[in-house]
Amino acid sequence: MKNSELFYTLRDTLTEVYDGDQNAAKAVAVKVFQHLYNTSLSEILTHLDREIEGFSSQKFDEILSRIKRFEPLEYIFNNAQFLDLELFTDSSVLIPRPETEELALMVSKESGVSCFEVGFGSGCISLYCALKNPDKKFFGCDISESALKVCKKNIEKYGVKNLDVFSADIFKFETSQKFDVIVSNPPYVTEGEKILMQKNVLDYEPFTALFVPDDDALKFYKRISEFAASHLTKGGKLFFEINENFGKQTAQLVESYGFNEVEVIKDFYGKDRFVKGIKK
Repeated sequence: MKNSELFYTLRDTLTEVYDGDQNAAKAVAVKVFQHLYNTSLSEILTHLDREIEGFSSQKFDEILSRIKRFEPLEYIFNNAQFLDLELFTDSSVLIPRPETEELALMVSKESGVSCFEVGFGSGCISLYCALKNPDKKFFGCDISESALKVCKKNIEKYGVKNLDVFSADIFKFETSQKFDVIVSNPPYVTEGEKILMQKNVLDYEPFTALFVPDDDALKFYKRISEFAASHLTKGGKLFFEINENFGKQTAQLVESYGFNEVEVIKDFYGKDRFVKGIKK
């Protein structure tokens, strides 16, 4: 099959999937081509009449079928971009978001020598920070054994030596160790907000990593703030990614656990997205 035949077939089919949005369809078509045939859009358009080497209709049809079911490309191809990293991902971990890239950049610039992440998922935050700070030590826990396997794959891929991760429930976990930084992007979408979520998120991303009960929306922030209050060094910093609708409440919660200089930080969309506090 020729480049032109396959690309335009894919684009036209995806246009139907994306309700007539040709730009979205084209963007996805390019990603599929890049993954399957290691080629760029310019290469495709420059050589429309070129026959595709190694074309497999079975593999192509399988991928198209999964896309039609709104399965995210990050799960289909087991690959997600995070800043300058390419991470292994599957449906046991959340797909890294641009907002979380901002959080990773903040934490990576901190001067402390040790950092603990609660709920590492794919490992995107700690992995990025560990790579940028090879002289510092990073630790992380996650309740999911499947997430632990994904994170370890990413650690091995990049040969990271200064990041230790393990499976643990933060509501039960205790340690005598203290840290200079604690960071978390915990579940924060309320169950009532499900109606606002896209099908590709609801049907494929891990429920327990996304949602919290409407009547206890800050449950993870309470526990992690409590943990941080007794496990941060003096002057240590706590970083959260938060639900944009709970900025003030989350900041007040963090203050109630004895943190100073608590601030709500907006993301690049102008939404309340992070809370930062310093231990007295």
